[in-house]
Amino acid sequence: MKTDIRVLYFDPLADTGVVPADLERDAPALTVRTADDEQEILDEIESGAVDCVVSGNVLPNRDGITLSERVLGQHPTVPFILSTTSGTERIASKAVEVGVSGYVPTETEEERPTAVTTTITRATTDARRPRERFNHYQSIVQAMGDGVYTLDTEGIVTAVNDTLTEMSRYDRDELVGEHISLLLDGVDVSRGDRLIKNLLQGDEDVGKLRAELRTADGQGIPCEARIGLLTHRDEFRGTVGVLRSIAEHERIKAALREQKGKIEELHEIASEMKACKTPAEICDLTVDAAESILQFDICGVDIVEDGYFIPKAISTGMTDDGYTKLRIDQGVAGLSYQSNETIVLDDVREEGVSAPAQAEYRSLLSSPIGEEGVFQAGSREVGAFDSDDAELAELLLSHTTEALQRIRSQTALRESEEKYRTLVEQSHDAIYIYRDDQFVFVNQRVCELSGYDRDELLEMSIWELLHPEERDRIMHIVAERSRGNYPPHYEARIVTKNDGIRHAEFNVREITYEGETTQLGSARDVTERKQRKQELKRQNERLEEFVSVVSHDLRNPLNVAQGHLELARERGDDVHFEKSRGVLDRMGSLIDDLLTLARQGLVVSDTESVDLETVVRRAWANVDTGESTLLVDALGDVDADRGRLQELFENLFQNAVEHAGRSTTVRVGRIDDDSDGSTEFAGFNVEDDGTGIPPTERTAVFEHGHTTADDGSGLGLSIVKGIVEAHGWSISVCDGDDGGVCFQIRPE
Repeated sequence: MKTDIRVLYFDPLADTGVVPADLERDAPALTVRTADDEQEILDEIESGAVDCVVSGNVLPNRDGITLSERVLGQHPTVPFILSTTSGTERIASKAVEVGVSGYVPTETEEERPTAVTTTITRATTDARRPRERFNHYQSIVQAMGDGVYTLDTEGIVTAVNDTLTEMSRYDRDELVGEHISLLLDGVDVSRGDRLIKNLLQGDEDVGKLRAELRTADGQGIPCEARIGLLTHRDEFRGTVGVLRSIAEHERIKAALREQKGKIEELHEIASEMKACKTPAEICDLTVDAAESILQFDICGVDIVEDGYFIPKAISTGMTDDGYTKLRIDQGVAGLSYQSNETIVLDDVREEGVSAPAQAEYRSLLSSPIGEEGVFQAGSREVGAFDSDDAELAELLLSHTTEALQRIRSQTALRESEEKYRTLVEQSHDAIYIYRDDQFVFVNQRVCELSGYDRDELLEMSIWELLHPEERDRIMHIVAERSRGNYPPHYEARIVTKNDGIRHAEFNVREITYEGETTQLGSARDVTERKQRKQELKRQNERLEEFVSVVSHDLRNPLNVAQGHLELARERGDDVHFEKSRGVLDRMGSLIDDLLTLARQGLVVSDTESVDLETVVRRAWANVDTGESTLLVDALGDVDADRGRLQELFENLFQNAVEHAGRSTTVRVGRIDDDSDGSTEFAGFNVEDDGTGIPPTERTAVFEHGHTTADDGSGLGLSIVKGIVEAHGWSISVCDGDDGGVCFQIRPE
């Protein structure tokens, strides 16, 4: 047998008053090792590599008294020495009470290292007398929570404590004198014999193995068995065994292994959810995981839509009878969702809540899926769900929530991107982004306006498109705008790829694009508008001149006619009177048409969306149409000056009545553009069933003074053309379906 003593020293805060070197120097038979923490003490004792433990009382996390209780509670045969330089009588009394093997107080009379080594040697020597120590601590052994027994060299039970009788359900008299095989099966007995032989041949005094304790009623209790040798004067006298039930430990380990496995599987589900493309796929995967991993009988996922829970996924084989949408403030689902907490009901029939969709289910678990919805599981058993189920369900649903939010965010982002991409690409304006005077984005309209393709533009400077005469002015605008002294709107000329000149109206703003400060610009081609304004200006000037001349020429004969009228009245000549009045009426109408043409024909006020049918019928009511008939098709709306548009129709109706007769039929129809397969509004027409207009005269009808009617002014269609052009529209003449004339007006 070995005579040296293996000491495990634990004193992180230097409370013992000694160091390992002092102990080894004072007692060479001692081998002293230092433990770093309490767990290492237990592990070292468990391995059988410790004969004695020395500890201070002042420790980082607890005191030496508490540590000794823990160590001795698991290893009662290992001496525990408490040495302290900060002790008190209370500590000393407590040390004796808990059963430490030795206590070296603060006021040690002899040299402290010697006092500690002496205490170690005495306690260790006592511990090496198992049978005497067993008797000495019989009361302790009897009170232990582990089953303790002693055997003689033949394996006959010589003593047992109360715990072992309780564990085995045998009386003490039924055990003492019987072979250990009464408690252990043959395999465990053989393993114990081999362990004892190894202990006798080696340096260890204690060994351990797993064994199953057989009880009087035939049950088996898994145990951890620790076996030590009983010797007297180096003579083997038998063994002492400690059986600790590990049934609960095994159950907990199994439960932990199972839960760990479920957690790992749930994390794998999270990876699968990342591959899902739709909320329906995520909901189905959630239910599948709850069934296969969490072993829930039935479950379902409801998603919030318009203030209701809408069922999206239910367990396999489950019917949806009664499983309909529910308001988000109703039932257990509503309570769980509103409080954002998991609710577990052991028996819904006793909780005073609304009955579940499937009446045979008793237990209920309801847990929110963030703000997305709610998950519910049911069981036919009462109390089927515990806190572990709730935690695992919440873990699963955290993955579900994240996946649903990802899908929703991606969907919203895609929709937003698509919407803005469509708006930008289909915009009538040229939209571009530039940084450091270089284009970084252009829409198709920029290409159409400039004549360059997208790749060419992205390699160009914005200044290359500006007319050379405009660059200094625009640079000044840019500089002033950066100081906040200039509006973002301006007009400038650009040079196209084929050296053409276009006029554009620009609007530039500063934005953040791809994380950097850039300039967002839009350009609207106003070339035709400027040209049209210039042309209209020239036309108005010519018209004013024309009206001035014509009205002057008409005023003179009008004065003469008025003089003749006075003479006719004085002489009573009715023939001259009637002729003069007819001439005067026609000249007055001519003057009114001329003034209208001069003052309003080429000008429109602010435009608005106008219902064509309403304007058509009002215009018809303002014209003396005789017995003529108006037919109006479904027309829709057009952007126009309401008053000028009505005047246009009045002149067309008057023209129809004058030339086709006062019993003509006039139809106002819709022109559709079906070139791309659609039926978009492309304009409107006015046609009659009269004699029509020969092709050779269709251009001349819009000239001032052209008329084929005896009493016509020749200005009605000229006014119509002026109103059309003032709106930026076009007008043409063709044959009507019934042989008459058809005027086609197309907004551009």
